[in-house]
Amino acid sequence: MRSLRTLSIVVSLLTLPVLPALAEEPKPTEKSQTAEAERPKCEHGVQKSLCTRCNPKLAAVFKAKGDWCAEHERPESQCSICNPALSKKGVK
Repeated sequence: MRSLRTLSIVVSLLTLPVLPALAEEPKPTEKSQTAEAERPKCEHGVQKSLCTRCNPKLAAVFKAKGDWCAEHERPESQCSICNPALSKKGVK
């Protein structure tokens, strides 16, 4: 029984230095936001490969997904007029 207690103390002491390092590792959402920020953006503030104003052929894809603002002729997810919070992220 004594050796089991000693073993648990040793294991605890060995894992303590590792725990702070694990806590500092970025969370998956933080990684995705960083990756999104690094992707090249067009003059409209949208990821270049997803901009329907730069690539009009993409409009059909967004319309099929139900992500379309007919009033402003762009995806709802990219419409900074309907969603003012997007303009804070740089979407024009």
